Amino acid sequence: MKRVVTLACVLFAIVVGAPACLAQALSVDWKFYGGASLDGHSECFYDAKGVVQGPDGHIRVWTKCLLQKDVDSIDIKKDFDGKILENAGTKVALHYVPPIATVETIDVNQSIVITQYEETTNIGNFEPNANTFYELNCSERMLRELSVHFLVNGKSGSRDKPSDWKYVLPEGNGARLLKILCPMR
Repeated sequence: MKRVVTLACVLFAIVVGAPACLAQALSVDWKFYGGASLDGHSECFYDAKGVVQGPDGHIRVWTKCLLQKDVDSIDIKKDFDGKILENAGTKVALHYVPPIATVETIDVNQSIVITQYEETTNIGNFEPNANTFYELNCSERMLRELSVHFLVNGKSGSRDKPSDWKYVLPEGNGARLLKILCPMR
């Protein structure tokens, strides 16, 4: 099935024309960085357009996690007037590589699926099961949560008080986010 979707994306981009597909200007650009288990399996993204580096060198970034079942429920060919397929196909045709590939080995099919998830997240209007505003201390390999909003088992909650700084484990979402966003690897 993934090969059929891959071929459809590439052919769509070639037939329609690459530059026209990315014309939609978005205020966010969600990029995949990992998964989580919150009320079911979730795919997690960071806002690449919203990454800010402060004078102290710390990086601040919004993230959100969406239930995978919600992302998978979108028909990329029909929903949102086919824009998801159009944008993903264009990126594939232009040899786009998701940022996660800079820190993990992914194959072509995984790259295409991740690209589709990113475009679905950019265009789709989903209720995330978690939004977190992080501050990263790259030089110390630490992070803290500045703001957290979540929806688990139908119950919502939030915390807008910064957490304590935590050292990031060498594996997992925090490590991937640091590796992607921090200039030192």
